Amino acid sequence: MSRLYDPISQTVFEKEDFPEPSSLQGLCRKSIIQAVTLGDIEKVHQLPLPTSIKTKVGALSMKDFAIDVERLSPENHTKRCYPATCCLTNDDVIIKVFPKNSNFHLSDYDPSMVASFKENGHLCCVLIPTQSLAEKIDKAKESGTTLEHGLIWKTLTKVLHVFLSGQISPVTSIPSTDIRYLPNGWITINPPDNEESGMVTAMDAQIDKPVYEAPEVLGRQNPDSKAHSWNLGCLLYEMLALEPAFYDRSGVNPFSVFMDIMQGNLPAIPASASQSLTDLVNRCLVSDSANRLSLQEIEDVIIQHNSTNL
Repeated sequence: MSRLYDPISQTVFEKEDFPEPSSLQGLCRKSIIQAVTLGDIEKVHQLPLPTSIKTKVGALSMKDFAIDVERLSPENHTKRCYPATCCLTNDDVIIKVFPKNSNFHLSDYDPSMVASFKENGHLCCVLIPTQSLAEKIDKAKESGTTLEHGLIWKTLTKVLHVFLSGQISPVTSIPSTDIRYLPNGWITINPPDNEESGMVTAMDAQIDKPVYEAPEVLGRQNPDSKAHSWNLGCLLYEMLALEPAFYDRSGVNPFSVFMDIMQGNLPAIPASASQSLTDLVNRCLVSDSANRLSLQEIEDVIIQHNSTNL
């Protein structure tokens, strides 16, 4: 018997590990969901089936998910966000439960959300677990491998487009923890709010905390969009070296991080990096913003790379 948790009633119940075979209708529904995948469950409504059948097949409920009590932590209960297994596809997912009558719009939620349903008045969102760039880097470092250059170019392009949108202030940086990868290959970015970002000072360079802000941001020297070019250079270095470009490596002198940034003391770029990526890092991490690549020039470099690597 397995001990499972019901997040709606907030109770624990037991379920047989080897339940009786499902009905023919249940087996057919399971086969259809497996074919379209949980991430594309909306495609069920495009199938040449009667509307009543498509509605039944695509309608999810808590019965379609198993939340193992042993996997839960106090934080899961506090945030009402639970690791679960989809009984239809065996996919690992996350179930986020919102209180009744909560002021919430689906369009505001995490892009990793693949489905939602109502259960006893509660809105339940199904999310696919994602991996951050920082987590990818840690995993590569632990396994003694490097990030694929194709992934690096793709990530760089995504971050660049976010900066080019003009929605982020020059004093706001995007760290590797805010770049996330979905199982379908999509890359999403959740940058901090401009209003909450503010200016960064030398004292903000905490021990072991990477610093992505450009010299003109740290020095409060009226930064413009070229501060984003510096941020891109920091992320690019981190993807190549599997460690941040600027952080307190000694663990005892965070002020040295500030000095390295202001003086442009860049640590060595790994020899495994391609010449084009190495050149791009060196042209982005230039202390004098006047001599640093602009976002448009970085875009030109990416376009040139793509045209020669089709």
